[in-house]
Order: sequence, then structure tokens, then C-alpha cells
Amino acid sequence: MSATKRGDYMPLADIQAKLIPQLAEARVNRVTLTGGEPFMHPALIEIVADFREAGMGVGVCTNATMVTDDQISQLASLGAHMNVSLDGFSAESHGKFRGRPEGFSETVEAVKQFGAVGILQGLLCTPNNLAEDDEYRQLCEFARDQGAKYVLMNPLGEMGRGANSSRKLRRPEEHMHYIRAITLPFVDDGLDMVHIRFPNDEKPLSGCEAGTIIYVFTKGEVAVCPYLVFAARTKVSRHPDTDFIIGNVWTDSDIADRLDAYKFHERWDLGANPTCGGCSMSKDCGKGCPAAVVAAGQRIGAVDTKQCPVVPHQPRRLPVVGVS
Repeated sequence: MSATKRGDYMPLADIQAKLIPQLAEARVNRVTLTGGEPFMHPALIEIVADFREAGMGVGVCTNATMVTDDQISQLASLGAHMNVSLDGFSAESHGKFRGRPEGFSETVEAVKQFGAVGILQGLLCTPNNLAEDDEYRQLCEFARDQGAKYVLMNPLGEMGRGANSSRKLRRPEEHMHYIRAITLPFVDDGLDMVHIRFPNDEKPLSGCEAGTIIYVFTKGEVAVCPYLVFAARTKVSRHPDTDFIIGNVWTDSDIADRLDAYKFHERWDLGANPTCGGCSMSKDCGKGCPAAVVAAGQRIGAVDTKQCPVVPHQPRRLPVVGVS
């Protein structure tokens, strides 16, 4: 769920009276607080405590530049866990990517503190052209040494945060192959390496978790997947975002019923195309990411061409605008 974005906050009273009860009714047993930056919310610790009191596990996705020693102590006592964004391993790369060179040392110090009290869950990394390739190996070494359970690497894409910067800052495919090669060995050190949408040459694609991992926006919209909503809001999308928003937690009192009724994989056939229909891997293939298909200007059911090893990558669909 998005706790804060661009200075807007989920009201604490509404979280307590509406959000938490509806998520509990929907059988949610774990939440991740994201943003924006969750530590901008003046009641973040109380929100974490309320979710924990409702029996839910709580994670926080943060850039770790605003957290205080007292907050770290309280989060540890509440049994929360922290997921920290670190997009390079130098002030020049991470700092420039995030817009604050001094942010690198702040984030590194906070990660060390999270690790020391046992609440560091993982590091979240967006490989980009501002960092040297070897920084990603150094980042994984740092994660391992601080006791992180995983490092998740997800390249810039053409939706959400990466929509305006992917062409300029996205790593070339040959670099992505190399980054995966130098970071995979950390699996032997007990670090779970998660490479999201790295170049794929041979494996069947993973499946989609839409409807299982839901998202609540600051303004209350409940999405079966945030990336599908971000993709639907791109200029080339052939889907309205309402295809993937089931209601609003602030105004609708039946969110659990709406989620149960949505049934993403019955509503949408991800392999509804001749290529998937005739592919020998189709039975074992999850058909990839429907959000990537939507962001490419296709209807759900088309091939995820940027990941599929069977078909060549296709050019992105451009809008046609009639002016006469």
C-alpha cells in the first residue's frame, strides 16, 4: 500500500477505521508500506503498530534517509522489516540517481543500523547507467554483510517511475547479462538474488500474481496490480486503468467481495495469441508480465515480446492521432 506520495498522506483515522478492517476481511496477512517515502508520514510508527495489532506482518520500503534512531528502535520492537532502495554503491551513482549525493552515506548508515537490530529484509536496486557494473557486486557484498535476506534488481521500464527516464538511464542488455553473472554467485552465500525482467534467452516466462498481491493507492483506489495501473496510464495503452482497479477503500465497504469476484486469470487469457498457442513451452510458461504488454500498446493476451525467447522483440506501438 502507498502510505504517502507527493505530500499526500493516508489519514490515520481512516487507516484504522476503514483500511485495516477491510484488508483483514480480505484475508491479507502481510502488508508493505511504500510511497513516495513512508517516513514522511507523521504517524508511520503508529500505522505499523496498528497493522501488527491486527495480526499482519509489516514491511517498509524506504530510501532510509529520514529514519531516526528512536524509530529504528520502535520498528525493531514491533517486529517490522525494512526494504531499502540502493541504486548504486557510490555517492556519485546512487546520489545522482536519487537527486541527493549526500543520500548515499545516509542510506548506507541506516542499512547498517537495520542490520544491527535484525530488521533488514532486503535491498531494492534499479540498475542504471550512472553506476559502474562492479558497483552491483559491491552492493551485494554489502547486503550479505549486513544480514539482508535478498537483493531485488529491477531495471527501468516504460511505466511508472521509469516512464520518463528509461531510454536515458536504462542499462544496455549486454550490461544486464554481466550484472546478473557477477551477482548470481551471492546465492551461494545465502543471499536470495531476484533479477526482475533481465534479458531472457531461453527460459519459459514466469507467471502473474495480479489479484494475489494487491495495491492500495494513497487516494484509496485498490488495484489488483500497481504495474497494470501504471501501464494503463501510459499514452499507448489500449486498456483503461479501471480494468485493474476494483474499488476505493475509502468509499466502498465491500473490498473483500470485490477482490474475490475479480479473478484475474479467468477474466484475462494471457496466452490468447497464435505464438503462445503453438509454442512447445506454453504449458510450462506463465506468459510473462501483462503490465509490460499493456505498456507496449497491446491488449492483454499478446506476447510479452521483451521477455519471450521465442519471438524477436517488437517495436513499441505508437499512438495515431487524427488532426483533420
